[in-house]
Amino acid sequence: MSCGRFAKKDKFSAFSWIFISFGFIFFGTLLFVNYNSWSKEFYGMHAEIAGETLSEELPKHAKDCVSFFSQLNESMVTKIGQRNCRKALTNLTLIAAYAYSDYSVVTIDSCQWYGRKVYCHYFDADWKELGPPVESVVFPEFAVHCCRHPRAAYMGLTESEDEEVNFTVSILDRTVDKPKYNLSVCLAPMYGNESKWLLLAELIEHYKLQGVQHVYLYVKDIDEYSRLLIDDYERSGEVEVVYLKKEQDRYGWEWHMVGVEECLHRSRHHSRYAIFTDIDERIMALGNQTLAEYTSKAMTEKTNIGMLQFRQTWVLRPKKPPNKYEGEVTLKKHLPTLIFHNTSAVGPRGHTVKCIIDPRRVLIMWIHYVLLYFPGYKGVTVSAPPDKAIIRHYRDLVDDNWGTTWIHEVERFGNFTMTDYPPQLMVKLYRKVKERLFRVYRRT
Repeated sequence: MSCGRFAKKDKFSAFSWIFISFGFIFFGTLLFVNYNSWSKEFYGMHAEIAGETLSEELPKHAKDCVSFFSQLNESMVTKIGQRNCRKALTNLTLIAAYAYSDYSVVTIDSCQWYGRKVYCHYFDADWKELGPPVESVVFPEFAVHCCRHPRAAYMGLTESEDEEVNFTVSILDRTVDKPKYNLSVCLAPMYGNESKWLLLAELIEHYKLQGVQHVYLYVKDIDEYSRLLIDDYERSGEVEVVYLKKEQDRYGWEWHMVGVEECLHRSRHHSRYAIFTDIDERIMALGNQTLAEYTSKAMTEKTNIGMLQFRQTWVLRPKKPPNKYEGEVTLKKHLPTLIFHNTSAVGPRGHTVKCIIDPRRVLIMWIHYVLLYFPGYKGVTVSAPPDKAIIRHYRDLVDDNWGTTWIHEVERFGNFTMTDYPPQLMVKLYRKVKERLFRVYRRT
């Protein structure tokens, strides 16, 4: 009997070990597959382009790997896109790096680097440098086009080939044209000492009502009170925030083009369309459609449309925003879309317009329009009729002496009239702003 019991136990033990071994093999394989998948996602390594494997051996110069580098050179000679800083040369400081299908871009916020030679460095996930650096040039003003290394997780820039890299940025994957968002906002950098929380909350909630899914925020200067609001929007995933360096090495408005150029690359393949606008502008579609609906229709009416422009109306804003939220009484006294109505005539076509673009097609962006399209693409500009879509620009009369200088140019466009933010949207906007501010500042 005892021998029988031992035999049965041995048989069971053998079966158990086979089962356990199989389990280890199965789960080990699963972990390996998942690790490979994670590794590819981490690196952004969609390493095959049109059936060809991207080489790890990079040329010495970006002209031999960036297919449109000759156009970059030709454009640089003509000084296209150069915005001369009034300050001297600043340190080479990086914002981000982007991997596209067959090239990379590193964005910078440095002043006076237009056209200067730099070297692109590549590092793996352990910050080990991958081969020798690749020579390139800063063009346009705040971007460097580099080769793409299939195993690079980080990139850095230096002024000389043998210089040590003292700062790197992680590479964001933009290798596949499958945008996460249909329509996003590229908001011009916020700078200066003025409180920004009220204008910012109104802007974000306005564009959400217009069908916008995401906001790229660029921050140069921000007060701590407004920072609480930004942090809340960032935690909810509605915005992503890029903080520019703290040094006051140039005039505030000279940061505008930093954000414009950086957001062009950040939004490419991440958003199908991108709105380039300021914190006091409210672009909207009129009638029974959202801006997102209007954009999707207008941008696809022809196959070669690259830019959709919107004309301005200026709504005079004669007082500064409040520093603190004291509850609903603050909104009733200060919310721009609710209390300001004195509105200019529509500006002429091309005058300080703002636009929505397809980032895939644009090589260089300016504040008001596209400067240069990618090679082989002749972009068509569509101007939105002002009875279909318009900008309500809640213009501060004090900044830049606007109320004593520029206003006279606007007066030539026609008489000022009293107009309202669309009433059917005002109720929704007021409620959304109130809810967000209560959530952040806990005041009723």
